[in-house]
Amino acid sequence: MNPAPLLRVQDLSLDYLTADGPVAAVDRVSFELRPGQALGLVGESGCGKTTVANCLLRLLPENALIRSGRILLGDEDILAFSPSRLRALRGARVAMVFQAAMNSLNPVYRVGEQIVEAIRAHRSLPPQAIQKRLEELYELVGLDPGVMWSYPHEYSGGMRQRAVIAMALSCDPDVLVADEPTTALDVIVQRQILRRLTRIHRGSQRAMILVSHDLAAIAQVCDHVAVMYAGQLIESGPTEQVLSAPIHRYTRALLDAVPRLQGPRRELAVIGGEPPDLLEPPPGCRFNPRCRQALPECRTGPAPRVERSAEHWALCFDPCPAPE
Repeated sequence: MNPAPLLRVQDLSLDYLTADGPVAAVDRVSFELRPGQALGLVGESGCGKTTVANCLLRLLPENALIRSGRILLGDEDILAFSPSRLRALRGARVAMVFQAAMNSLNPVYRVGEQIVEAIRAHRSLPPQAIQKRLEELYELVGLDPGVMWSYPHEYSGGMRQRAVIAMALSCDPDVLVADEPTTALDVIVQRQILRRLTRIHRGSQRAMILVSHDLAAIAQVCDHVAVMYAGQLIESGPTEQVLSAPIHRYTRALLDAVPRLQGPRRELAVIGGEPPDLLEPPPGCRFNPRCRQALPECRTGPAPRVERSAEHWALCFDPCPAPE
């Protein structure tokens, strides 16, 4: 029997209020996250992935307006939390690993001091226990405990990213949100960080959300994937099913644009055009202006839900053929 969902996002919609009008950055997004599950949010830049992640901790700019929806952690709606309850939530129950590790660390404080501060904000522990926890965290993320009292500028990029992951894990959160955690790193360090995240996740019942545009990273870390386009969640399902037999034409286009190191040589596919202006989204399926298989009905109204299995679904008028 599947455990009860740890996190449920229900019909979440958010606008950014601008001088030109509201920008529909997130439109009716819903998904669930269970203990031990790793969910990948994937899509092009500007599709709403990071905005959804920031909603989970209510780390939103002043011009953000949540129009509808609920974010349930257990039976509690995070969107109804007071500022004091939010401070207690962040880091303790839901923690985030941000894109730019250097921007997440204060350059004038030693790295270990900053992690200790995060622990003390949520836990009442004696100094000896805090020191032991700090050493455990460094070993968990693959850092030498001997560098814990160094400054951020004395760390390499990969070391800083590992330190930020250690800080996020310091209070054993129920949900870890990693927002493009390997963007600024070279490919070798990227692989090391992703392997470390996978090992940490699989060694606990902690749920994780990995935000990325890198399908290879999603395939390596996540057991479930949700594809976003122009603020909408358009396909969701187990990672193997979505990546091997996508339903939505946009997901198929993303996969065709990934270089392959094996098999016959082929011309790299390109998704023509640009994502739509969310001040005035196109009618019907938002991908229709760029879709080579678009039908007349794709421009008229909401796309129907197509289900290929109990967990794998997409919103598409002309779904990709199912494999034989």
